[in-house]
Amino acid sequence: MKKKDYYKILGVEKNATSAEIKASYRNLAKKWHPDRNPGDKAAEERFKEISEAYAVLSDSDKRKQYDMVGSERFHQQFSQEDIFRGGDVNDILREMGFGDFFSSAGGGGGFRINFGGGGFGGAPFGQEGRANNLDAEAELSITFEEAAKGTQKELVLQAGSKRETVKVKIPAGIRNGERLRLAGKGTQARGRRGDLFIHINVAPHPLFRREGDDIIVRAEIDISTALLGGSAEVNTLDGVRAVKVPAGIQPSQKIRVRGQGIRRAGAAGDLYVEIALRVPVHLTDEQKRLAGELHRAGL
Repeated sequence: MKKKDYYKILGVEKNATSAEIKASYRNLAKKWHPDRNPGDKAAEERFKEISEAYAVLSDSDKRKQYDMVGSERFHQQFSQEDIFRGGDVNDILREMGFGDFFSSAGGGGGFRINFGGGGFGGAPFGQEGRANNLDAEAELSITFEEAAKGTQKELVLQAGSKRETVKVKIPAGIRNGERLRLAGKGTQARGRRGDLFIHINVAPHPLFRREGDDIIVRAEIDISTALLGGSAEVNTLDGVRAVKVPAGIQPSQKIRVRGQGIRRAGAAGDLYVEIALRVPVHLTDEQKRLAGELHRAGL
């Protein structure tokens, strides 16, 4: 896979502000938009490239993930739909008098960008994802673990007096807010039936926090372990495990456990153990004496 340097593509520095990134995209979009370059395939490819770069760098979470893991791994974790989901590319293009980035084929005077593949149903999400007024929408709530590992759910669809039970496969690594499409399971009329779009709601977890495909978990250690090193018991998706703690670790410092994060599209994120100090509220006389000796020793 060809590595993509989004900063070079947009012509900005790595410490560029959001305003600088947006201004650069507007200038480049004005130059390379297919409406300004009809029939020019090279211009269209260039426009796709700068739009993709902007979609990532304008989103603080995606930008952080891209900076952290690099281009190759970022593209293993994020599909084209993931990259463009939730961005303001269309808002900017409309402000400039252009059509949406994704436009229905032959509709609205716009153009169609096709990256060759799409969401879980096989068609790209965008304007065309809801062009059929027979399409229906539903919401499905799942747990953090179900989102991380994948699962299968049953939905009961009601169409008039007819009830239908369908099985929905939830792929491992799905994110909160993503959609699944069940082809031919939407509203039926005039001998045709639309698609059903299922919006996924992932419930928060009391212990884990997700950042991209990484998982953040908190672990408390006592003062002696922080000073001398040792181990800490940590909750993971696969149960409790011991993690080595280096001597001199600082509060809020993170310990990285490779490959223990979210598995998605054949790649795995990491588990980051955020260290917190466990300070006793009540001390015994012996503990007070030892603490006093540490204080006198400059610790």
